[in-house]
Amino acid sequence: MKRLTVLLLALLALALIPATGAFAAPAEKVITIGVDQEAVGLDPHIVTAFSSHRRLDLLYNRLVRIDDSMAIVSDLAESWDNPTNTVYVFHLRKGVKFHNGREMTSDDVVYSLNRVLDPKTASPGRSYIATVTAIEAVDKYTVKLTLSGPLPSLLDGLSSNNLAIVAKEVVEANGNLQKVEAGTGPFMLKEWVADNSMTLVKNPNYFEKGAPAVDKVIFRVIPEQASLLAGVRSGELDMATINDGAIIRQAAKDAKVTVMSKPGLNMRIFSFNTSRKPFDDVRVRQAVSLALDAPEILTIAEFGMGKVTGPLPIAATKWALAPSSLPFTGPDVEQAKGLLAKAGFPNGFTVKITCSSTYEGGLAVAQVAQDELKKIGIKAELEVVEWGVYIDKWVKRDFDTMIELRGGSPEPDRFLYRTFHSTGGVNNFLFKDAAVDGLLESGRSQTSYADRKVTYDKLQYLLSDRAPAVFLYCPNENQVLSKRLSGFKLVGNGSLYYLTSTDVKP
Repeated sequence: MKRLTVLLLALLALALIPATGAFAAPAEKVITIGVDQEAVGLDPHIVTAFSSHRRLDLLYNRLVRIDDSMAIVSDLAESWDNPTNTVYVFHLRKGVKFHNGREMTSDDVVYSLNRVLDPKTASPGRSYIATVTAIEAVDKYTVKLTLSGPLPSLLDGLSSNNLAIVAKEVVEANGNLQKVEAGTGPFMLKEWVADNSMTLVKNPNYFEKGAPAVDKVIFRVIPEQASLLAGVRSGELDMATINDGAIIRQAAKDAKVTVMSKPGLNMRIFSFNTSRKPFDDVRVRQAVSLALDAPEILTIAEFGMGKVTGPLPIAATKWALAPSSLPFTGPDVEQAKGLLAKAGFPNGFTVKITCSSTYEGGLAVAQVAQDELKKIGIKAELEVVEWGVYIDKWVKRDFDTMIELRGGSPEPDRFLYRTFHSTGGVNNFLFKDAAVDGLLESGRSQTSYADRKVTYDKLQYLLSDRAPAVFLYCPNENQVLSKRLSGFKLVGNGSLYYLTSTDVKP
């Protein structure tokens, strides 16, 4: 009886021990990320905004992806064959599950890519695979793509979030995926409080062993860049996407944080609606191009944190020509005035520049451009709109001129065809030029680097001459991190995929 009493007392004592120390459950690992703008939807086949894509990086997978060295690596496809220059066969991972618990198979790949190709979807990713004529499920884990002609950029295009693999039943139940998700990615959507926060939780069935390393990722929308840095310093945030050059310089001197920065592939441009007067006249566009001083804009708007570029991202060193070798790269005020006079505007004109106060919306760039355009007699009025209105105007082509941040790529076909071909999915310039179309079509069908290089050199020259946009610079990609984080890798296109392998100290 005495022994039983002692045993009961011992068990009671154990029950009363607080849930700490050796007996405690592991503390939940959470990474809180500060961003300056809200996502504008989560449908990977539809969205274009960087703010949305950074969430999609964690919710979805593609057949292949780009790693931190910009190489194509496997994602949902374990491997692939290219038996001819018009056939690709992808061998899928087995046992991959969507977040609703169903296994992902070749039928899902067929459905997803056909949804992208459907003109009714209006997917920007359609340009990447426009030459695909057949998508076949050979068996449960094998998919065959047949093309109408060679497409050297296919794998790069398939690495885009716009070609993510989705669950058909979730699309059909909701009409689209703008407010829900249907992915296989390392994290799952738990909660979205508009203009405040988005909470993602670990996918317990993720196919990559040991990933993700944390239980939860929370995106917090904090519009002020200085507040983002303050949040990382105080520990309220673990990480922040900061693009203000002055804030980045300040952060680089702060021992409490780590600054990661590398040359980016994304491109800042001043774009024209070429269907609206006076920008239907190439001489007017050329004049604006000569008036805008890209190095000065980079210095003032970005504190020099980036590189001046031409029509291809300057970091794509295999392809990009030096801006100084291209026509109408300015600044040349007198030549610009002469072109305006020949176009019938000797005294200039008034124009609206659409922008937004968020970084992607380019207000700081618009302010510098406004001053520079005065020098040639153009009075620029800034149309500063909130982020959702900015995106709506971009989609509807409802602007005279606009400051943009375009998603870049190391592959020239993927970037230029979708952007400047008359049928391009993101040609919101409404730009049509037979010679440009011809070069774009040649470039995407050529297979040798030497031939393609000649074509894309000509194309860069022609785009600088026809000026559907003024190509300014490629800003650096920056992240400011708490010292608590480890394992994160920065990708030149801004992807946050490597949060999958990022760990956090207690």
